[in-house]
Formats: sequence, C-alpha cells, structure tokens
Amino acid sequence: MKVLLAHPGTQHAFQLARQLARLGMLEGFWTGLALREEAWWVRQLTQVEAIRERLGNRLLSGVARRHLHLRPWRELAALWALRQGAPALEVFLRRNQHFQESIPTAALRAVDVVIGFDTSSWILAERCRDLGRRFILDQSIAHPLWKKRVFETVAARYPDWRESLVPPLPAMLAHEAQEHALADAIVVASSFTTRSLVAHGVPVERIVCNPYGVDLEAFTPRPPPEAGRPFRFLFLGSVTARKGVPLLLEVWEKLAPRHAELWLVGPVAPEVQPHIPDLPGLKVMGKRPHRDLPDIIRSCDVLVFPSYFEGFGLVILEAMACGVPVIASDATVGPDLIEDGVDGWLMMAGDAARLQALMETALSRPAETFDMGRLARQRIAAYTWDAYGIRWKTLLETAR
Repeated sequence: MKVLLAHPGTQHAFQLARQLARLGMLEGFWTGLALREEAWWVRQLTQVEAIRERLGNRLLSGVARRHLHLRPWRELAALWALRQGAPALEVFLRRNQHFQESIPTAALRAVDVVIGFDTSSWILAERCRDLGRRFILDQSIAHPLWKKRVFETVAARYPDWRESLVPPLPAMLAHEAQEHALADAIVVASSFTTRSLVAHGVPVERIVCNPYGVDLEAFTPRPPPEAGRPFRFLFLGSVTARKGVPLLLEVWEKLAPRHAELWLVGPVAPEVQPHIPDLPGLKVMGKRPHRDLPDIIRSCDVLVFPSYFEGFGLVILEAMACGVPVIASDATVGPDLIEDGVDGWLMMAGDAARLQALMETALSRPAETFDMGRLARQRIAAYTWDAYGIRWKTLLETAR
C-alpha cells in the first residue's frame, strides 16, 4: 500500500505523515514548508529558543527526506501576503489552488491512495478520479454551510465581535462541495463533524470517524493544587467569537467569583482586544508556545471550551490527559469523550445559563472537580497518536 499525503499548511497533517511513515505506507508527503528535525542544520537552528518557538508548528520528525516534497516559495508568499494585511481566505484559496496544481501527475500515478484535506483538495480529487486512484478526504472541521449559519447567529448575538467571524467564500463553498462529491471516503475526527456533513447531504456510509491523539508523555496528570491559590478556569485557543469567548466573558461577569481566576490563553487579534472587558480575576495571557501548554493546563482546575463550531478541539483531549476536567460544548469532540457529570461536563453551544451553572458547580466542589480530572485522564488513556495511525492503516487496507 503506497500513500500520497498532501497538505499545503500544517494542522494535524504532520502527525499523520509521521504515522504513515512509521507504518511503512508513506510514499510521499507533499506540503508547503516543513523542517526535518533530524537534519543537522535544523538541530543547530532550533537550539536558539526564539527560533524554535517561531518554527514550532513547521518542525517534522519521523519522515525520511526522500518522502518529503516541499513547495516553500508559495507558502512563504502566502505568509508574506497575510503579514501585509491581505484577506486570509483569499490568500489561502490561491495558495491551495497552486499547491494542488504543483503535484506531478507521475507522483499520483505511483501510489494506490491519495489523502487530501478539506479546502485544499478539489483539484486533487478530480485528478485522482481521472487517473483511477482512490482519494480520501480528511475533513478537519465541520461542514462549511453549518459554519456559515453558526457565524450568522453568533454575529447577531455579539455584533461587536463580528470582525472575528469571517464567513466562507462562495468559491470555497463550491470547492468543498466538489471535494465531498468526489471523495471515495471522508475521514472526520468527531461525531459533530459527522452530524454536520450528514445534515448537508453527505451519505453517512462514506464517513469514517477517527479521533486524534495526544502525547501522554508530555501531557501528564497534574498534582493536587497548592493550598490557598485561587480556583482557576482556563480557556485555551484563539480568542474569537467562534470559540465562544464572548459568551464565556458574559458568564464570568455574572459569576463575579471572589477567589477565582479565568485565564484566556491564545492569540488575540487587534480588532478583538477592545471588546475584552477588564473584569476581576480575568487574565489575558495571549499566545504561548505549545511546549508551555502542559504546564499551563496543569496550573488550572477546569478547562472551559464553549465553542460554537469545531472539527475536534484538541485542547479538550490535552486537558483531560493532564487530569483537568473540561466543560465542553456539543459542537466539539466533547460528547465523544466526556461522560457528563462524571469526568467532565457538557453543554449546548451558546447556553449561557448552563455554562454558568457548571462553573458554579466546579467552584463549589474543588475536591470533586480534582477527582473528576483523574477519571478524565483514565478515560482518554487510549487516545494516542500511534492508535490514530493504526486506525488509519486499517481504513486504508480495508476500504478498497
């Protein structure tokens, strides 16, 4: 079984490339920009902490040089355009088109299966069809039309946050519909993504759910909290309306707890900053290096992730691995991982009353909350990246 994997950016494609290489199935990984950690010059370069931090999500290990095919100039051009203020969705649309066109026909002919990702595979899927090659779509997030509807609803509820809610381009909606139509199978990571696809006409029999993994050696269980420190809620992710941040801030203002903190950890866009109120206990910590996340999570008591729209929500898995229970919305992987009230809590996306009640419950029962975190760790012990790779191998070998 020979597999070609194609992704112009990052997401979880690097993890999938590692797994396919480990299992002896990777013929080629085509991507925009990646630095092999095994290369001597990369090892030297990344000894400088600031450089390693900057390049963190572009570092790749476990993939031999002969299997790695890069398109760096197109990726660098896209990154430069973004820095100059060009509209992100238009930049990515052009980048994704050129990336797909750049993969040689000979490379597609040389494999049995091609794996591409949503928003960057409509041309690739068509070429595979014409060449008689199987094409599998990795759908990293829920259906774009569901996203469009959610964004309209959230923008109406929180108009000040409207700028953080950019709807899909009409051209991209058409391209994604083409990807769904041409894929031999569609791999998703959560039942929420499955539900969104089925709701928009994708046959359920063509969908396979394969949840992501977590590094259990990096994300280890937290110790009991030190006596006397404030109870800490953590939000981890982009500080946007899509992630449910204005809802969370609304609830935090109503809670007004005396001996508790809410940490917001993640990038904050300039247009969002003015809409974050100065509330007691609120700490806006900005974007932090991924290597710092385990310690940040272990310093907190509950992860709050009230997102309106996800494909998975990897921070949920990372928090549970650290023994931190999660309050998660039904628009995430939460319902697939969490037993409500046992090893975490579930809420409907947008339900402020439920979110406030759950945060009050956690605050009032710190010992029980800590014990729930231990159960959360046990719950996700099987969710490793190696297990994720094995499930991909089974899918590739059986879905012929």
